Amino acid sequence: MPTKNPAVPAVIVFDASDPTGAGGIQGALLTLSALGCLPLTVITAIGSGDTRSSEPAHPLETDWVIEQAQAILEDIPVSAILVGNPGCLDTLAAIAEIVADYDLPLIFVPMMAQAGVDADDAEDLLAASLELLLPQTTVTVVDGPGAVRLVTVGSDDDDALPSEIDAGRHLLECGSAHVLIVDGRDSALQTVDTLVSATGIVRTEARPSPSRHLGSLPTLAAAVLAGLARGLEVVDAVRVARSYLAAALEAGVSPGMGAGIPDRLALLRGERTHD
Repeated sequence: MPTKNPAVPAVIVFDASDPTGAGGIQGALLTLSALGCLPLTVITAIGSGDTRSSEPAHPLETDWVIEQAQAILEDIPVSAILVGNPGCLDTLAAIAEIVADYDLPLIFVPMMAQAGVDADDAEDLLAASLELLLPQTTVTVVDGPGAVRLVTVGSDDDDALPSEIDAGRHLLECGSAHVLIVDGRDSALQTVDTLVSATGIVRTEARPSPSRHLGSLPTLAAAVLAGLARGLEVVDAVRVARSYLAAALEAGVSPGMGAGIPDRLALLRGERTHD
């Protein structure tokens, strides 16, 4: 019988598939494997698209998602959890119920609206995320406009939009222990990543690369997950994840006719290093 290796923490990812490998299940698999984790996956929806554009994902039946999760979680102890695109409202509720049974670090990457997705359905999903998942979340990873959209769900008052940092603070009030605002803007209108917690702004750093790549946010989220699974504190996990992302973006590839994709395996080939 194979021996268990505690140095390889198992993590579970709930997300849609992404045929480009830029994000979704495929992107998380690459990032987590490169960072020494065993990625366990629960597919919530089937995505389609290419490096130029994406189509709405097709949600799987909620029962199928539950079956995947229960089978894995009853077999393999996990060290951390990531929730991305839940696919639909019923599946979101089911995932929230499942993860409530585990006192583990949880990364949440809110799913913003996709072209072709009913606006009301997208709003309902975001509103339910605030209620069901944020109170269980260790780090919410979201871009600046996404943070603002999350906290203004259901509001028609465009004149009262909060700043990105204020939106992050509101997400803390909704229950998230930390909020990592990616691609936000600082007072000098520079592009920065900002980690916010109940104690205030913990860390602000310039973005690793201005280049256009698909999948930089999910790469960062999965890398933070890997750090937490290895026992790092949130601030250290974010620092290491950003260094990893910078290397992956620097070595990024352009496999198609659209945007580039981070090369998550550059670290394994020794082409780049990270802290």
